Amino acid sequence: MEKIEKKAKEGIQLTIIEKIEALMEDNKINQATLARETGIAPAQLSKCLNRKGNNYVGIDTLLRISDYFKVPVDHLLGRSTIRLPEKSLSNADICRQLVNLIETNTVNIINAAVEEDTYQPGKGNGEDQAGQYRYEKKKNSYKMFFFSNFRPLPDMKGMNKTEKKKVETELNATGLYYPKRVEINAFIEYYLKLRELHKKNDLPRAFFEQAIEDRLNQMRY
Repeated sequence: MEKIEKKAKEGIQLTIIEKIEALMEDNKINQATLARETGIAPAQLSKCLNRKGNNYVGIDTLLRISDYFKVPVDHLLGRSTIRLPEKSLSNADICRQLVNLIETNTVNIINAAVEEDTYQPGKGNGEDQAGQYRYEKKKNSYKMFFFSNFRPLPDMKGMNKTEKKKVETELNATGLYYPKRVEINAFIEYYLKLRELHKKNDLPRAFFEQAIEDRLNQMRY
């Protein structure tokens, strides 16, 4: 039992070290600067961040670092499940995720045309007559995915007046909304706004990840 507990503690400490190192890298500071700014003794901080040592990061140290980087302590403990990908997904991984999404029956798929700058096979353009491709502004057809907030109108063919009246009364009372999809679209808007801020370096990665995690935990459906 003691060995299991020790291994668990070591795992948590390694997570904390990795989180602190990532925050230092994101903010372009070293251990000396972090020690000076947080008031932690340099020797103590060095021991805490030593992966081979047995020195655990104490609560006071955690709070100081959490306050300095303005991140929740939970983030340092690795409790946020949202992570920015560290490497690109393979096509197979992307397609697996698309299959899983489509099979939920919550996504709409349509054909749509997008005007793009392209180079089409043919003779060269301008001075480069030997070129194998030529520039062309072209509309290309793609499959588009979206989450419609509205259900399709029910088929009322063959219904008598009483049945139609009942359906119309229900629609007037509840509308045609898909509450689940409304929530998904609201999340997408929220995520994209935060993502744009993060890309502009106006929102630290830790804040970005934690904000998305918090929003996901608040979702109803």
